[in-house]
Amino acid sequence: MQGSIIDKKLRQVAIIAVVTNLLLAVLKVAVGLIFKSMAVLADGIDTSTDILTSSTMLLATIISRRPPDKEHPYGHQKAENIGAKIISFVVFYAGVSLLIESLHRLITGRYQVLEGFLPLLVAVLSVAGKTFLFTIEYSTGKKYKSNSMVAEAKNMRNDILLSGLVFLGVGLNKIGLAWMDPLIGVVMSGIIIKVAWEVFEENAHELMDGLKEDEMWIYENIFKVCKECGALNPHKVRVRKVGGKFDIDMDIEVNGTMSVKEAHDITKCIKKKLSDTKEIYDVVIHVEPEENDETEPFGLSEKH
Repeated sequence: MQGSIIDKKLRQVAIIAVVTNLLLAVLKVAVGLIFKSMAVLADGIDTSTDILTSSTMLLATIISRRPPDKEHPYGHQKAENIGAKIISFVVFYAGVSLLIESLHRLITGRYQVLEGFLPLLVAVLSVAGKTFLFTIEYSTGKKYKSNSMVAEAKNMRNDILLSGLVFLGVGLNKIGLAWMDPLIGVVMSGIIIKVAWEVFEENAHELMDGLKEDEMWIYENIFKVCKECGALNPHKVRVRKVGGKFDIDMDIEVNGTMSVKEAHDITKCIKKKLSDTKEIYDVVIHVEPEENDETEPFGLSEKH
């Protein structure tokens, strides 16, 4: 029941994002072409890519909520990371394309003073629309631990700045600084490329089962819980993320004369205390006799 509620909320926000971006894209591209504004047109093209990224986000959130199955025993949560990486590629392509065209216009002098106030009005509407999308996407993505939605929200945050720059560029253009229009296009493209790299890097790290610096506390918590439950020498501790939760795999040692039930009670204690954080996906514990001597794969221990 809880999962279906989350799915419904994520889908609602994703659909709102697609519709809002569609309306803004049509408006900005039309105004950019009619008034021959490179900045407004660039903003419209960027928003057009947002339609694709919002659709990708919607698909990724739907796939990621599927339960584990025979082919995917760990579930489908990493679909969101894949969706976020697709978003980064699309945004990067848009940024490079805008950079090339803006530089071309700036260098060749293909710019002019814009007429009318519609380009300014469109920029204001864009700032308002993007602020609305950022607010609902970021809060919803964080609440329901949706990586692709958080990535899309960061792109919206970027778009707020871009639309603000468009407003500034169009405003300065109208007072006689015609070259500001393509110059703002260059600045916008640089920001787009930067955000694309940040989204790519963050999700590539998680796809490689890496943890961020501010997530390393989980190891200290594991060692603390093992000590409280009477486990000896917790080692070969490996933690990765499955969706927004931690998947833990580790070895512990117990007194060699201890019964199977007594050793099992220790593992139950560890699992219960760790799961109390509500951030645990699964815990797998291998029990060894005390001072076990064998070569084992990489994993952290209290000594590291």
